[in-house]
Amino acid sequence: MKVLSANSEVFREEEVLIDSHISFGPYVKFLKEKAARKSDARAAYYQQIVSQFEGNPALLGPIAGADDLSAYQEYVDLAISTIFPVTVDMDKDIYGIGVPNKFAIFYYSELFRKLFAANGDKLVAVPEGMSVEKVKKDKLEWLYKLILEKVYDFPVDYRNEIIHHVTLPDSNGLKKYIKLQIDARFVDVIVKGEVPKLSYDNVCRTKFSLEALQEMLPLRNFALEGFVIWTIQDVTKDEVQNSMKNLILDMHDGNEQQTYRRMEEEVESLMQEKDTSVHIVPIPKINGRYVLECDLCESGVMLGVINNGKQQQQLFQQLLDHLTRQKEPLFIPDVTEATLLAYPFLRYLPLKGIRSYVMAPVWHEGQLLGIVELASSEPNRITAETMGRAMPAYPLLIMLLTRGVDILNNRIIQVIKEQFTALQPAVEWKFTDAAWHYLHTPKEERKDIGNIAFEDVYPLYGAVDIRNSSTERSNAIHEDLREQLLLIKETLEHIGNAIYLPLLEELKFKNDELITGITSGMLSEDELKTNNYLDEEIGPLFRHLHESHPELQPVLERYFSLVDTTEGHILHHRQEYEDSLASINAEINKYLDKEKENIQHSFPCYFEKYRTDGVEYNIYIGQSIAHNRKFDLLYLRNLRLWQISSMADIAKMTNKLKDTLKVPLQTTQLILAHSNPIDISFRQDERRFDVEGAYNIRYEIMKKRIDKVHIRQTGKRLTQPGTISIVYAYAKEMEEYLKYITFLQNKGVLLPEVEMLDLEDLQGVSGLRALRVKVNMD
Repeated sequence: MKVLSANSEVFREEEVLIDSHISFGPYVKFLKEKAARKSDARAAYYQQIVSQFEGNPALLGPIAGADDLSAYQEYVDLAISTIFPVTVDMDKDIYGIGVPNKFAIFYYSELFRKLFAANGDKLVAVPEGMSVEKVKKDKLEWLYKLILEKVYDFPVDYRNEIIHHVTLPDSNGLKKYIKLQIDARFVDVIVKGEVPKLSYDNVCRTKFSLEALQEMLPLRNFALEGFVIWTIQDVTKDEVQNSMKNLILDMHDGNEQQTYRRMEEEVESLMQEKDTSVHIVPIPKINGRYVLECDLCESGVMLGVINNGKQQQQLFQQLLDHLTRQKEPLFIPDVTEATLLAYPFLRYLPLKGIRSYVMAPVWHEGQLLGIVELASSEPNRITAETMGRAMPAYPLLIMLLTRGVDILNNRIIQVIKEQFTALQPAVEWKFTDAAWHYLHTPKEERKDIGNIAFEDVYPLYGAVDIRNSSTERSNAIHEDLREQLLLIKETLEHIGNAIYLPLLEELKFKNDELITGITSGMLSEDELKTNNYLDEEIGPLFRHLHESHPELQPVLERYFSLVDTTEGHILHHRQEYEDSLASINAEINKYLDKEKENIQHSFPCYFEKYRTDGVEYNIYIGQSIAHNRKFDLLYLRNLRLWQISSMADIAKMTNKLKDTLKVPLQTTQLILAHSNPIDISFRQDERRFDVEGAYNIRYEIMKKRIDKVHIRQTGKRLTQPGTISIVYAYAKEMEEYLKYITFLQNKGVLLPEVEMLDLEDLQGVSGLRALRVKVNMD
């Protein structure tokens, strides 16, 4: 039998590191030991074989010219008859016998040759899907374990099997896991010269480092004689299940989509079916109803409808209706027109070229977790046998989808914490601590969980307000009313020309009076009177005339098309105002959300913002908030500098935005300086922090009243577009903020001039002053 060898260039360097020769000496020695055991029924047979080999001493040492062992065929056959049992099938089993540490096989099964010999004469040294470096490392590791075991008798974890993920030639391109086992029992390690000294402790300290072993045990000091037995098993099922488990363990927020796609590939490997794809679609349950995660179902066959969310939801509802009636898998060997009539949620299968299809729901404890789809473009490709091969994955799919539900729930909880409650990471530790002590107090001793408070924290307050927002809103309302009254006037004239109705004269007179009232200004009661006129007189009249006088329908339909169908009013000026206001607030909120994360890097602080016409925020920083870090006033000063800088950024940002708005709204920027620490506590009823103590309440009063404060000298409003106003009570606060202003002026963020202003007395607050500086809009 001709020796099959691999490309000698690939592993030339590795194979010349150690001498390696075929020899039957170790095999004969093994048989002698067997024959010496009189209890072995085959002892006489082993002794007979030993005698035959000893009759040809050349076989007991290194065999020269081993490229072709035809001359020794009878001895090879004799050895094979004892090594492999009679149950081994030459055509079905994969095995071979080769030269130690070389890709050279001198006896092999027919299937071994088909799978691993290119064109039948050259061995494939590196299976498809593997790197040369990986194979080289495996060979070297195997070699050193062999030396340590046979020369030094060290208790090495000598696993002589290697798992490879490869594509075998007969597998239709499907990935398989194979276990390659190299049995070296018939290999002797020959030491050239003295045995190198080596202690077990030294090997342990290196943690089996190949680099260290190569230095301590140069391979040139050793040689190999004998032969190795190669056996290969398909272990795809076991390895796929192990890989699936690892995928589930590694799944986290952010890699779900990748994990589902990898899991689909593993199930495909498990089925080993050509032209069959797998699709996993999670179906979580939120507030008692099943929902569809669109990002995770796009790769699916049934629900993977791109850019048509309405259609996707319709199919999803049809699927749920089916699953309420039928919980078992839906198996369709051949997709036909009758299939689509019976199962309308499968209507897109033909468009995607699907002819054979299975939809298997994944249930756990009575709850639907998701569905698994098997699809093929060939009819009758998916069979009961195919589904049977995929069944070992079912419990792991339950684990995967359950893990996906946990990740989604955690994500929802995080959003709730960020958007709807006051529990930010900077203070959450204290709530966690309180909850821990509450849970570990005996139930009979439990009282109220107690007050969550933070003492001696420094407050920072800022407000971005929409300049003249009340006036702009009122103007928008008046413009809408005026436009609608003019439209009514025009419509009444058309109606009067078409039909005789004396009441129309009275309505025209009333309408003209209301138009005049809007033109000369309008009070709140005038606005209410106008709305009542529209809702109680004009609306019912126009609807009646539309139904009873067909000749009036064109002019009345024009009127109805220009007013809001729900409220019956013209609203577009109000809508333009609301859209402009929303655009400004969205940009400010986006900016502050990003900055909120950035300022936490220097020192943890509590940051809350809330919407008025603009946006206001409170920041609290101090030692009691960051329990595991040392607080210093430099972090407070850092935040105060950030306050002015960020307000300048917001002023520039909203000024640029003004030209894109339908209503060119402007913003004002206000900061309240407060140098003394205060106490805050969590209010359970409002789910937010509030100040504690009489002195601290004064700070809250100041916050609420300074937004409309006027300058004592001029009587004008303090806050103005394009400026930052800083209200303070003490000179030391003014001096500190002036330093920050000077710094930002030098950077070109603020313009040079600083105004120092006295403020009018407010109810309950007096003696306030302010700094005002213009922002460099360029």
